[in-house]
Amino acid sequence: MPVVPPKDHHRHIPHDAHDSRPVSRLEKNIKFFEKHINALHSLMIQKGQLPSMDPIRRAAEEVDGIFAAQHFDSNVPDFLRRRWPEYSERRILAVEIVLCELGYLTPDELQREQIEVAPPVQIAYSPYVDEETCKIPRYAVGDWVRIRPEAKPGHIRTPVYLLGKQGRIAQIQGNFPDPEGLAHFQETVVALPLYLVEFAMAEVWGDACPPKSQHDKLRVEIYEPWLMEADPA
Repeated sequence: MPVVPPKDHHRHIPHDAHDSRPVSRLEKNIKFFEKHINALHSLMIQKGQLPSMDPIRRAAEEVDGIFAAQHFDSNVPDFLRRRWPEYSERRILAVEIVLCELGYLTPDELQREQIEVAPPVQIAYSPYVDEETCKIPRYAVGDWVRIRPEAKPGHIRTPVYLLGKQGRIAQIQGNFPDPEGLAHFQETVVALPLYLVEFAMAEVWGDACPPKSQHDKLRVEIYEPWLMEADPA
């Protein structure tokens, strides 16, 4: 399986601390095609075609970049080019990207009204997991840490709004394959320590944090490469 490098149109979803628009509380009925696309996600993982959802997440961020730049591939239908895709529409486009990368389909086949079903072929992404390189966690419960301030190209599993923020290790969750390597089909991925890091809401949102939330806490799972030592003062 070839490594999928970060694409120019990949987009990290921004976060605006000053966005005061209300959150919609309307419940939407799940459409039939939405059930299908979610079932396909699960089936690919259960059948061993993908080790996790990370390639789909990465491809969905690439779809965001395509729409943000208004630079559409041929597989984006005309009716979608006039508006931002809804969640499940975005997921369908992401799954199409991953299916082509895995070799199940070609972009040309996606344009046909009917796809010719080829004989079954075992196509799967199953990387080697390096369990030894980061076997011992670098940090302990109670340590103060800071999230590395810079983003990097491609899929990341650290919220953008936490970059540069300081918190404290609340729990060590264990070691898990690097989701960022999985997202880009790397042949070898390292099993990384995963930490539950606790942040003060005032640290996360600064002046945008309302007075009633100044003493509230936020706990987020963060992988070790994103952490650096911090001064508890």
